[in-house]
Formats: sequence, structure tokens, C-alpha cells
Amino acid sequence: MVLLILKFILLMVVILTSLYSALMYSARKRESARQLTELRGRAEPLRRLSLEERQALAPFLFRPDRPGKPVRLHSEEVFPLSGAYHRHGISSQGNQTWHHMIGGVEVILPFDAEHFLDQDNQAEVVFADKLAVVVRLNGFELLEGAAREQRRETARDQWRRGESGHLQDVTLDDEDAPGDPADEDPHRVEILHQRDETPAEIEARQGRGLGLLSGLCWSLAFVAVALAASRQSTLWLGLWAALAVAGAALGLWLFWRRWRPGPAGKVNRVTGYLNLMPVSVDEQRQTVSVAPVLGDKFPFSLPDHWRPRIELEQGRRLDLGLRVDDYSVVDYSEANTPGRRFSVDEEQRRHPPVYWGRHLTLALVGLVALAAALTGPARPVLDAAQAGQWLAGSVPLPVDDPASLATADPPALGRRLMISGRGRCQVSAGEGRVRCDRVRWGGEAPVPPDLEVDPLTRSLLNGEVLETRRERSLEVMALMRGGGTGDRRPLVVSNARAVLATIEEACPDDGDRACAELRRRALATFYFPAAPEEEDWATLRRRLAEQDDAEHREAVALQGRVENLRGVMRRVAEQRLRPLTRQLAEALAEQQRGGVVIGTVRGTDLIALPQQDPHGQRWDTLRALAGEPHDFKLDGVVVRRDHTEDGAPLWLLDPERVDRGGPALARLLWVAAAAGLLLVHGVLALRGYLAAKSRRRALERQYPA
Repeated sequence: MVLLILKFILLMVVILTSLYSALMYSARKRESARQLTELRGRAEPLRRLSLEERQALAPFLFRPDRPGKPVRLHSEEVFPLSGAYHRHGISSQGNQTWHHMIGGVEVILPFDAEHFLDQDNQAEVVFADKLAVVVRLNGFELLEGAAREQRRETARDQWRRGESGHLQDVTLDDEDAPGDPADEDPHRVEILHQRDETPAEIEARQGRGLGLLSGLCWSLAFVAVALAASRQSTLWLGLWAALAVAGAALGLWLFWRRWRPGPAGKVNRVTGYLNLMPVSVDEQRQTVSVAPVLGDKFPFSLPDHWRPRIELEQGRRLDLGLRVDDYSVVDYSEANTPGRRFSVDEEQRRHPPVYWGRHLTLALVGLVALAAALTGPARPVLDAAQAGQWLAGSVPLPVDDPASLATADPPALGRRLMISGRGRCQVSAGEGRVRCDRVRWGGEAPVPPDLEVDPLTRSLLNGEVLETRRERSLEVMALMRGGGTGDRRPLVVSNARAVLATIEEACPDDGDRACAELRRRALATFYFPAAPEEEDWATLRRRLAEQDDAEHREAVALQGRVENLRGVMRRVAEQRLRPLTRQLAEALAEQQRGGVVIGTVRGTDLIALPQQDPHGQRWDTLRALAGEPHDFKLDGVVVRRDHTEDGAPLWLLDPERVDRGGPALARLLWVAAAAGLLLVHGVLALRGYLAAKSRRRALERQYPA
């Protein structure tokens, strides 16, 4: 219930948060439209768009929230717009849509205009539907942005092709600026050549994974074998077993198949100067995070284990091998230290990587599967014995003589026995527990001691102490007061005074808790017309003893209270009977000798003993054990062979394992496969982990700091 309430609260929070975000998003859109309307009403046009500007804007005339829906220019007049910049957005199905605002008006930023934003912005815009399209922004010019985009596309094409030579600059310096032609341009990047990735570099990029797919196949195989072990039908057993074998075979193939490198990517060999570009500022720690950039072109990334050993210094000339797709470094060297070179290909070949995580994944799968089997239905020793009997084609063994189970060559564990005979239930000393799921077959007949239940205890047990009758006049009076039926039906207790005397005889000790409860219930149950207000036991007994007439002998009681009083009487009687029961049980337990003890692990009684009295059942059951033995039958699989305390052979059978040799074999294979998976891959994972540590030390020696 608490979990449902928490889920409901979480759902309401999500719904209300989403509703609030949608309302705020709509409110910002309306405010932007209002600001745009005011701007149109007061702004004066500065000029008109040129034909070149009109053509450059065409690819950007679409709504930001609906990229496929175009917007229409109202006119080609250009208007001024100024103000602070901010943006807002909304997420929908994992997609984030941003709306750029200048001076409260939503604008479209073409090309790289976003890079020219400032706290206080001066822009020139044209109006299109409910938006403004930027033509100029601070230092941004539309046609210059288009030219930069063209050069950027040219540089991308050159980079993809790996064409040797100077890589196209996106931002052009002033050609008339003075300078020494011999000076090196820190932003210049040269492409030397392009090559394919080596197999070692492909492996470093792709890796071997964590074996998750193989682990999934093994997990499904274990689920299938668990389902096979729970099926009685041979058809379903075979079907699930076949699926388990297929899953395990696929898992083995996926894990141990020969690795083949995928398609080789392209690597460009480039040279240029290192620039450290700031990307974020932590004002609390007063630190600036920087990213390494080659020239002003490529923010490249180094392998993690190289970073502590490479000192990135602004302006240092580098020779790099960069992957074309992601600008990751596969080869690193510095112009001023030619002997210091980092190479993915060389280190992969000299120190092959160790993928111990894949073995750890399968070892964990094996561990979970083994734990599920051992804490569930699997009993490896017993399953192996039963599966062996099933595979050997053994037939059920009829047993009608206890001597055949006490020989030097008894039936093996896992064998199916069909036992029929006459025996007696086992008795546990102390509390006198009778276990009819354990039967002594062929033992000595016990001789019960001379113990009898006194008449008072017997009468309290069966409720014969109370004598009641119905009185029509009392029932009519009770009906008039809203009662008279069910537990509220009034009864006349004709021997109420005698009942009190019996209670006094059965409970001479005032300190006994059960007796005190019996007296209290009797006072609350009986209503004596001659003593209607007496609430004290001794006073009531004395007053009733003074007179011997019908008015003092009879009492009125409700039927429900009479039944409750009988229940308390039975508890008192059972308390009186307990010492006798204990003596009888100990005597019978001491006489249990010889024969063979047959039992079932399912707790089902093999003998149904007759019970003459619904109360005092333990006493009557113990007395019945002293009579003739009773017939019993048991059809089950031997799951345990042992001896009782008196040395008699003990045979425990499981009836539910009959005709279940196939599931036993499935459980055995489940445990064997899980244990093998855990053992093999656990050892390999440990070896791989140690080898990985050794490889890290070797790389530290190869790349000293």
C-alpha cells in the first residue's frame, strides 16, 4: 500500500512538473510574440535585404520547434534590435528544442552567429511570421558567415579525403596586416597523408566488450533449464532442454569465436601547433578547464593512460595521427623531442590488451545461476543419483518385507520403491508428538502403562459438565430486546450450581492462570435469579450453598458465552491431562525398537489413526498406538538413508520425485553448467586482472613520465 502511494505521488509530481513546464513554455512564447508586435510598431527600417543576403537566409527560414515548417518573410526591410540574450527550451521524446531570445524577441541565428553573442547585443533583423531573423549581430555579418560556412565545408571535405597540404582556414586574417612572412602561423594545420587504421588500432577502438551478449545467452539458457526442471511433460521437458542447449551453445560461440577486426577507419597524419582553448570556468575553485586544440581546427582527445605522461604546453608543435571520424589520437609525437613517441599500434602489439571483464561477466552469471539452483530445487547429490537410475532404465522396486531394507546390499539412493506393509507411527518423547509421516515397520509391539483419565477431566474435555435447555418464554423476552438468536439466544443451565462445584473441584488452586480464567468466565456467563448481583466467586458459592431449590440450582446464560465457557473448560482439562500424556509418550518412545523406520520428506501422514474424541486427541492417539499396527503404503524415491537413535534403519522417500528422472537430470546439468562457468571464468578473470595490472606497469615503463 505504501509503495502504491509513493508511485501515485511520484506520478503526480511528474504530471504537475510537465504541466508547469508546458505552461511556462507557452507563456514565454506569448511574451515573445507580444514583444515582436511592439517592435514592429515602433521600429524604423534601416535598409533592405540584398539579393545575396536573401539567398543566404533561405536555408534558415524554418520554425525552430518544427524544422519542416517554413516561415515567410513579411518584407525585405531590415530593422534594428538590441537587448540581452537568453534562451529557453522544452524537451519532447528525448529531443531538446531551444529558442534564442534577444531583447525578449525570439530570433533565428543563421550560420555561426551564435558565436558572436554578448551580454548586450546590437542586431539587425528581418521579420518572418512570429520570429525575427538575424542579418547582423555585433561583429557577425550574414554574407561573411556564409563564406565561413563555405570554407568550413571545404575544410571538412579536405579532412575526409585526407588531401595533403594546408588545411583550409575558416577564419581569414587581414591580408594587409603587417608581419614577417617567415613567422609560423600558430593556427596553421598541415595534412601530411592519410592511411587506414591498423588491426591493432581497430582493436583498441572497438575492444572486445564485456561479454554482455554471451552472458545474456547463458542467462536465458539457465532460465530454460529451470523451466525444463519444473515440467512433468516429456514434450515440454525436451523443448525447454533444447532451448537451453541452444542458448548455451550460442553463448559459447559468441564468447570464444575468433575475433575479426571490423572495417578500418581513416587516420590523417597532421602537424600543427597546440592551442589550449578554455571551455569552462569554476569560480569557486578559481580554475579554468581547457581543451587541447591543434591549431584552431581540431579539439583532439588522448587515450586516458597517456594523459598523465604528456605535458600539454601552449604553442608546442605536434605531429599527430588523428582518426578522421572522432579526432582521437592514435599516434603522438613532439617536434622538439623526436625520440618521445606514443603509439597505439605499437603498444597494442608489444603489450596485448587483456579483457578480463568479459570473464568476470560470465563468472557472475554462473555465480547467480548456481546460487539460484542451490537455494531452489536442486539437490546435486540426490539429483545425480536419481538421474543415474533414470538413465540406467531402472524399474520400481516393490518392497513388502522390512528385512529387505535392512540387508547389507540395500536399494541405492535415487531408486524408486513401492512399499506396502503394517506399522505404527513414531512417538517423540517429552511433549508426546506423534509423527505419522514416520512409520516403524516390523518393530516390537509397545505395552502401554496403566494410566487412565479421571472422569472429571474427561467430562471437562467433552463438555458434558454443562446441561442446558431452551426456554420459549426467555427467547420471546430476548427477541423483544433485540436478541434471542444465534450467540445471543438465552439458555437455561439446569445444573449451574453443580457446574460451579465441578469448577471448584477441578481448580483447587486459586493461583493457576487457566483456573482463574475459568472462574471469571463462569461468573460472567451465569445469571442466577436468586443472586443477580454477586460478582465474587466465594460469596456466590456460599450463597448458593445455603439454599437447595430450583431457583438456586439453575441459571440463565447466552449461547455464545456457554460455548466460550466450554472452550475454557477444555483448556483446563488439557492442562490436567498433560502430565499423563507426557508419561504415556515417554513410555511408548522407550519401547520403540527394532524393525525399519519409513518416512516421507513431504510431511504427509502414512497412517490415519482413529480418533474417538475431538478433544484430547493426543492422549487418544497415543493409546491407539498400543493396539494393532495399521496398513500403510508409500511410493517414492529414496532421498536419504540413515539410522534412528535406537539403531533402526531410517529410509526417507520423496513421493513427488516419482517419474521425475528427466527434471533431476536437468537440475544436475543446471548446477554443473553454473559451477563450470563460475570456476573457469572466475579463474580466467583473476588471471586476466593480474595480467592487466602487469600490462599497466609495462606501459608505465614504456612511457616514463
